[in-house]
This record gives sequence, C-alpha cells and structure tokens, in this order.
Amino acid sequence: MADYYDILGVKKGASQQDLKKAYKKQAMRYHPDKGGDSNKFQKINEAYDTLKDPQKKAMYDQFGATGNQGPYSRTYSTEEFEFPNDIGDIFNQFFGGSRSPFTQRRQRQRNKDIAIQTQIDLEDVMNGKSLIATYTLTNGKQQSVNIDLPPGVETNTTMKFTGLGDNFIPSISRGDLMVRIKVRSHSRWHRDGANLHCVEKVSVFDLLLGTKKEISTVDGKKLSITIPKGCQPGTVLSISEQGLPRLHGRGKGNIYMTVQADIPNISDPEMLKLLQRIKYGTN
Repeated sequence: MADYYDILGVKKGASQQDLKKAYKKQAMRYHPDKGGDSNKFQKINEAYDTLKDPQKKAMYDQFGATGNQGPYSRTYSTEEFEFPNDIGDIFNQFFGGSRSPFTQRRQRQRNKDIAIQTQIDLEDVMNGKSLIATYTLTNGKQQSVNIDLPPGVETNTTMKFTGLGDNFIPSISRGDLMVRIKVRSHSRWHRDGANLHCVEKVSVFDLLLGTKKEISTVDGKKLSITIPKGCQPGTVLSISEQGLPRLHGRGKGNIYMTVQADIPNISDPEMLKLLQRIKYGTN
C-alpha cells in the first residue's frame, strides 16, 4: 500500500499548512470532473483525511495504514481477552472507548456542509415561511433550493436541511445545508420566547374612569382590552394564548401589555382651575 505522505507528495514532518497545500494541488490534478483518476482521487482524500487529524496521524505514523504492527500483532487467548465483533471494538478496549482509525474509516463519508444565514420578520415567525435559498457550492456553481421555516422559530437558531450541502465529490453523499435564522426587530413588539411585550399609552382620564383599548396582534387580529378604572401607569395586563406559536406546535405564548399614562398638556385656565378643584376637593 502506498505511503500517505508519498500520495500527497510531502515529507513525513510536513506541517498542517503544507499538507493542506499539497492536498489541494493533488485534488485539483486528479479530480474526476477534470478527467482525473477517481481511484487516485479517493486515495488522496483518504491520505489527507488521516494526516490532517493529529490522532489519526499519530496512529498512522506508529502502526501504518494496516495496523498490523505494534501491540496489534499480539495474539490473545480467549482467557486473556473477550474478543468483540470486529477490530474496531478491540481498539476501543485498548484506548478507553476512543474510536480507532479503522472505525473512523468505516464511517460513511460525505461532502462538506454549507452554512448560510437568512433574515425573517416577526410576522414570519407567527405563520412560518417558505423561501428560496441561493448559495455557492465549492465547484463555483450556484444552487437554489426551496426551504420551509416552521412557525415559532427562534432567532439565532440553526436549522439543518439534509442532503442540500456541497457535492464537490460526486461519488460520496452530499453534505447538509445549515441555515442560521435571524429575526428582525419589530417597531412595536418585543419578543421573549413565545411571549410578546408591548407598551400602550392611555389617556390619564381613561385611567381614572376605565376604558376599552383595541390593539392589533402580529398577525393582524383585533383584540379589545379592558383598562380597569383607577389603573396605575406601569400596570402590565396579560392576554393569554395570543402571543407567538411555540416551536413544533406546543400552543402559543401570551401578550403582556404595559400601560403608560398619556398626560395632555393643558393650557386652558378654566380647565386648570377645574382640575385643581378636583385635586383638592373644593367647589
């Protein structure tokens, strides 16, 4: 079996930067899309996958690719050691459960994931959103796909769309598309999970006498809110189940409305005298 260092064309003490540079050069030369040898290309990937990982590289430098040197050449009797199903399990017992290079190499290879970001509005959180995501693959081609964001998605959430990532190496599975969600700030509503907070200014006279206030929700629904007589500024009124949907359909949050006093600037002398009489209880 060819030496991994010879495959990449580097010396054994090569740095990670030199390994990466050599891999790119060889990969471009032997890539199947450019008429290269697919078997050679696969060996180049296998060599770089081993040498770029310090743990794999250390194992390779000590035991080689076949692992038939060092402690693995020893024969164990069934009294000394209970043999597992495969050589990977033997490695696990030697190294305290860490995966061997054999176990890692048997795992299904796939192309790299691609990470993008999208911005949505609070209204999209209420109803969910279907959108077209366009991004560039490693080979320079642009990819456009339809993705669905569920109602209730949180800002800074990263959603995975399986099989929509890179396909630089056609012979192995595609990577995944990782979409990070950013929810834009809203001019009226402040979000706290599935709950929504807003501030409503109410005339001081309505606070004294009580009134009803109509507000519009994020999805355009009209709600009639009762402001009780003698309501104090800063009072928080709760409206149940009128907030945002919780992710995966677990009901809705609440609306919390903070009442603020809207105090008029009165300049009419007669009105000011009337207010003073009310204040001091005089006729």
